[in-house]
Amino acid sequence: MHELYTVLAEYYDVIYRKRKELVKKEIDFVEDLFRREAEREVKRILDLACGTGTPTLELAKRGYEVIGLDLHEEMLQVARRKSEKEGIKVEFIQGNALEIDFEEEFDAITMFFSSITYFDDYSIQQLFNSIKQALKPGGIFVADFPCWFYSGKDYPIIWDEQNGDERLVITDWREIEPAFQKMRFKRLVQIIKPDGSVKTFMVDDELNIYTPREMRLLAEKHFRKVKIYGNLHELKPNDRRYWLVAIK
Repeated sequence: MHELYTVLAEYYDVIYRKRKELVKKEIDFVEDLFRREAEREVKRILDLACGTGTPTLELAKRGYEVIGLDLHEEMLQVARRKSEKEGIKVEFIQGNALEIDFEEEFDAITMFFSSITYFDDYSIQQLFNSIKQALKPGGIFVADFPCWFYSGKDYPIIWDEQNGDERLVITDWREIEPAFQKMRFKRLVQIIKPDGSVKTFMVDDELNIYTPREMRLLAEKHFRKVKIYGNLHELKPNDRRYWLVAIK
């Protein structure tokens, strides 16, 4: 489990090279949410499940005081190296999002790249409790999550990326259990070395499927105000990515 965030941590930014290109637009949108929805000025941010820190560092570049927290030290090592290389001051700490013990310390808390779907309908309640405790009054929580209820690509998707003199061949597919609203996200990563040798890794993660309505109802048990946005705009019928916005 979680091979993508441990043994493949050094390759994470390579695998998600195209996804990284969207980060600036997403942070533009999140900043707009801060201005529009938060009931206090956002200065200090906790970025949960920060991974290799791409959104975390983008927030810091824009003048926010940011702490990045992730479960996997391997990912944080990459994030710290990027922070040092770019000369951006960010504190990266290892920890479990369910066990954070901050007490009204942040104006905003973020969670990017569908990380919230790792939490089932029991643990997500714990997550919301932790977030509510860490937020200052009027603070905002923002998290994105995908739509799996559409006629998407249920067949394997194959692409490749270059990492120096290495070539990565990546195969993604998914197995959905509709009755349990679970999805097994599967990824085969083949790393081809210059000498022709190949290292192969298998990712097999279980994610939870939430509709916008379900996410809103769960969040409303913990926050004063909750709204679901669509993909970088007001919610529309055919959106395939959603943004949870919750105010303490």
